[in-house]
Amino acid sequence: MILTQTLRHRVEYIKIKNYLCFLLFFILCLLFIPSASFSEIFKRNTILMGTDIELIAYEENREIVNSAFDAAIKEIERIENEMSEWREGTPVSNINKNAGKEAVVVPEELFKVISAARKVSELSSGAFDISWACMRSLWKFGKGEERVPFDGEIKQRLSLVNYKNIELNEKNKTVFLRKEGMSIGLGAIAKGYAVDMAMQAMVNLGVKNAIVKAGGDMRVQGAKDGKPWDIGIKHPRDKKKLLGKLNLSNISISTSGDYERYFIKDGVLYHHIMNPKTGYPATGCQSVTILAPDTMTSDALSTAVFVLGPEEGMKLIKSLHGIEGIIVDSNGQVHYSPGVERRVDN
Repeated sequence: MILTQTLRHRVEYIKIKNYLCFLLFFILCLLFIPSASFSEIFKRNTILMGTDIELIAYEENREIVNSAFDAAIKEIERIENEMSEWREGTPVSNINKNAGKEAVVVPEELFKVISAARKVSELSSGAFDISWACMRSLWKFGKGEERVPFDGEIKQRLSLVNYKNIELNEKNKTVFLRKEGMSIGLGAIAKGYAVDMAMQAMVNLGVKNAIVKAGGDMRVQGAKDGKPWDIGIKHPRDKKKLLGKLNLSNISISTSGDYERYFIKDGVLYHHIMNPKTGYPATGCQSVTILAPDTMTSDALSTAVFVLGPEEGMKLIKSLHGIEGIIVDSNGQVHYSPGVERRVDN
């Protein structure tokens, strides 16, 4: 009986000792092991630069993310105020207003974007040309306002389209359009630049994992759940389908397609991506997707490749370091550059 009681007491002692050890261990964990934190998806949508803007962040701190979103939107607004050709008094509007008259001093940032546009024009043999803007008023894509210009109207304006007549002075930071009536529009490059600057603003405030999207232009930064972001590539003819998916991180991706702004008249599809050499919508592609180190580059190149067409466009992609692309030709055939083909998840 005494032995049994002794054993019982020992068992109780061991239980209490084990419980105290566990309790001590738990307290030490609370004191010395950082508390678990969980990231979540934050989103914000708005409309700027004439397109839908979407900001996405995968982070822990809501206040930091909100501040970053505010900063990103301010950057896009700032760039729009500087680079819009639609607003009176902007540097770009002043360049157009003084075409054929005098050179205009511009902000260094704008000079950088126009210089980049000219470089893409040279790389693409004029398939990308910001001086095409002088023809913009001839075409109308608004619902109920659709208009196909007459051949004579187009021929008259074509003489004003030539990127070589955009004179840049690096030292003085001036831009001069040599012919009166010329006009430049940065819609196919400034939007990409704005995406880059918006992302930089977010990163500067501590957001490491994010996506900034403006229409068909997107910057993908960091990761989600420790893995690259899963990005779908639109099918140009079926909104319910994807061409495939890509796992992306720290890269830019832009898509230009004939389905973005278009109308059909007399059985012909007219879209907004114009061939600067003909004055008519470019033929040969349904969509072009470009991957590049920055969004300003991917934005401009997606337009350039679209205008060049599948064969010449793919040649350009393959000739450029760090550039990959997906081209859907007019027959729906999909063409991949070597570096992206093995990464696409169909």
